[in-house]
Amino acid sequence: MDRTSFVPKTWQLPEAIRKRLGNSVGRQRLMNEDGNLLLILHQVPKSEDDEIRNAVLFWRNTAGEWKSHPTSGGLAGLDAHLASYRTAIHQLDEDVEAAKTPRQYFEVMRRMHPVQRSTRNMAEVLQAARQALPDESRMINMRDQAVDLERGIELIAADAKAGMEFTMAESANQQALSAMAATQEARRLNRLAAFFFPLATLVAVFGMNSPNDVLRFPSFSTVVLSGIGLGLIVYFIVSVRARKGE
Repeated sequence: MDRTSFVPKTWQLPEAIRKRLGNSVGRQRLMNEDGNLLLILHQVPKSEDDEIRNAVLFWRNTAGEWKSHPTSGGLAGLDAHLASYRTAIHQLDEDVEAAKTPRQYFEVMRRMHPVQRSTRNMAEVLQAARQALPDESRMINMRDQAVDLERGIELIAADAKAGMEFTMAESANQQALSAMAATQEARRLNRLAAFFFPLATLVAVFGMNSPNDVLRFPSFSTVVLSGIGLGLIVYFIVSVRARKGE
């Protein structure tokens, strides 16, 4: 199996570099051997890629010529590569602005984290390339673009985290308010039940007789008033205990 299958076969890389390449792309890194500079970067990652990264290669040979793969153009290809990250980060920024619920923020963050890691590592590689090529003025611009991208996605990640925490706190507060309202309604119902319980008990006792007999009972009004009085007493006791419980 070709250990450098992701490297174009037409590239005449020195053996010192080829020996350092593995079967897979691996992490983003810089290789500087025998006057040859090889940048191994990653295409913009996606959450559904399952951590499989596709390589974007930039090679500067001993003659100072730049080549790139899979895009052509050398350093122009590197500029286009940075532009692809800029587009992805801009889209993430718009998605964070549009998010309203914790799940929406979570989906954005799930897509953001691979891009954030890749952008950070890319900036480190381009900084190393800038140090390895102090006379290459174009590399300064590339490095600065990568730093700006890293700063941009860090700010977006902070906004997404803050937005998610705020929506979760707001949702918890709304649930607490709903629970408090339900508790207050339950207390009102308990007080009403306490008020009518004695009267309902007396009515149940009298309910064993016919209505005409109940109405002709000499102490009917007294019993009803007694039931109301007992209901008021029970209602007062329940109300006092409820206030103490608060």
